[in-house]
Amino acid sequence: MDASANFSWTEWHVHSSVILGLLILGGAYLYGAGPLRERFGWAETIEPSRVAAFFGGLLVIFLALEGPLHELAESYFFTAHMTQHLLLQLAMPPLLLLGTPDWLLRPLFRSPKVVRLGRLLVHPVTAFALFNVVLVGWHLPPLYDLALEHHNLHVAQHLTFMVTAVIAWWPLLGPLPELPRPHASVQMIYLFAQSVPMGFLGATITFAGEPTYAFYAEAPRLWGISALVDQQLGGVLMKSAAGVVFLVALSVVFFTWFAREEREAEAGP
Repeated sequence: MDASANFSWTEWHVHSSVILGLLILGGAYLYGAGPLRERFGWAETIEPSRVAAFFGGLLVIFLALEGPLHELAESYFFTAHMTQHLLLQLAMPPLLLLGTPDWLLRPLFRSPKVVRLGRLLVHPVTAFALFNVVLVGWHLPPLYDLALEHHNLHVAQHLTFMVTAVIAWWPLLGPLPELPRPHASVQMIYLFAQSVPMGFLGATITFAGEPTYAFYAEAPRLWGISALVDQQLGGVLMKSAAGVVFLVALSVVFFTWFAREEREAEAGP
């Protein structure tokens, strides 16, 4: 069945839960970076680039969960759903972390117990495990189909993707000295390790001989793209995106480390 007549690039279905969440996050950030910063003297100013990065992260959430992409993911294409997930896992977290100064988070980590819990969660081994257990678990066909059929479970899926993705990116971009990043050599090993499960999962989805997810196998077709081709495109997208993003991040870590070592060597003892 060709459902092209039922889809529109310009008709947006706004979801109040997404808008409310974005307003809360954005409002809390502005209040902390403005009135609270001035009141408690946390910092003299906040760099415009940080503000831009943070709100860029919120914009990624908005574009992933609203509008045509969301409509395509909810009703038609596995590839669109995969694009949503990759935006929430690979694009949004770095922007939020780059946009958040340490002084804005420090009031949340005054308790030694909270600091200990935070260090446990963002330890590379824990962060790797949390991210990939959630990633693989939600992509098991029974859970994946169930999430698409039940809105609240689908919301939980996206929330767990976002939370564990922020944790996964913390060892690379975490702003708080209280939750320190590992050495650059460990970061590179961590990035290589992170690319493996997502790449393997993407390959498994790509080379499946038949549609894996019943929801998309039964979904109305757009533009003559079959369910199997759609799934193969989504699998390739996951595998290639993971490879490119983590390789770029690994390269940045390596060259930053190399440049720092050179400066220290030139400075001498």
